[in-house]
Amino acid sequence: MTRWGIAGCGFIAGRMADVLKGRRDARLTAVAARELTRAQDFAQKWGVPRSYGSYRELARDPRVDAVYIATIHPAHAEIARLFLEADKAVLCEKPLAMSEREAHGMLELAAQKRCLLMEGMWTVFLPAWQELRERLRGGELGNIRAMTADFSDVTPYDPHLRIFDPAKGGGALLDLGVYCLHTAFYLLGTEYRSLSVGGRSAPSGVDSFASLTLAYPDGAEAYLTCASDMVGTRDARIMGTKGWAQVPSFFGATELTLHVGEGKVQCRFAQIDGFHYEVEEFHRLLSEGKDHSDVVPPETTLAVQRVMDQAMKMIVSRK
Repeated sequence: MTRWGIAGCGFIAGRMADVLKGRRDARLTAVAARELTRAQDFAQKWGVPRSYGSYRELARDPRVDAVYIATIHPAHAEIARLFLEADKAVLCEKPLAMSEREAHGMLELAAQKRCLLMEGMWTVFLPAWQELRERLRGGELGNIRAMTADFSDVTPYDPHLRIFDPAKGGGALLDLGVYCLHTAFYLLGTEYRSLSVGGRSAPSGVDSFASLTLAYPDGAEAYLTCASDMVGTRDARIMGTKGWAQVPSFFGATELTLHVGEGKVQCRFAQIDGFHYEVEEFHRLLSEGKDHSDVVPPETTLAVQRVMDQAMKMIVSRK
């Protein structure tokens, strides 16, 4: 039985609380926020025994084995360090950090402390993506030549909203593009040869649209788009020398269609909250004494942060 704490009391924390409360191998024992009343309200709603008005108090709680960090992006690094220093395993919501340098420091500390630290990229744990990767590795689509992935939607501009506020880690890349990048690296690997970037910024200065083209040494290319100012396809397609595949709902990924020759194979998967698969993997890693995941390994997290660092700089320089 893993005893969990949650840092942060927003919407995404509630989703995780719902998942943890429904698992037999987990017990949600504590929650913390910067304001005690918010933690108390959350605890009452989800039936959590203990609530704290600071993350340091949660870090000191000996009845907590693992902590899920669900705060705004800029707070991830500082809070994760608190828990790692307290020898607690950490599942941190994406993106792990605000920069590659920040992420590297977090991962280095986790390795030194021999504590599990995993970025909460729950989509790659979904059966649809895992099934697709196995089929690609089996050569079902032949040599992969191209991939497209989009995660875009319109959010009416409001400088106070988190996605548009630089102080809260806003921007389409950190909020949405991170999913596209992780999926591309999950399927094609992190050893790309070059990166091309296009994009535009919101009035607040954060990126509101980004297009990234990753060129690989074998000639394959991944074209990834994300935006907060346009409606997109929100799907992924992978094209090879023998056929192509589509995941119609990129974010939910409950369906996969493969087109090979004249045939078509449709795979459908249960509509289960992706956090279940993520937590299941995290529990497995804990039981085996691992300090990282092979599905979302440190090198992939760092590669994603590196690309986002470069892309955000290039988009801003075009203003």
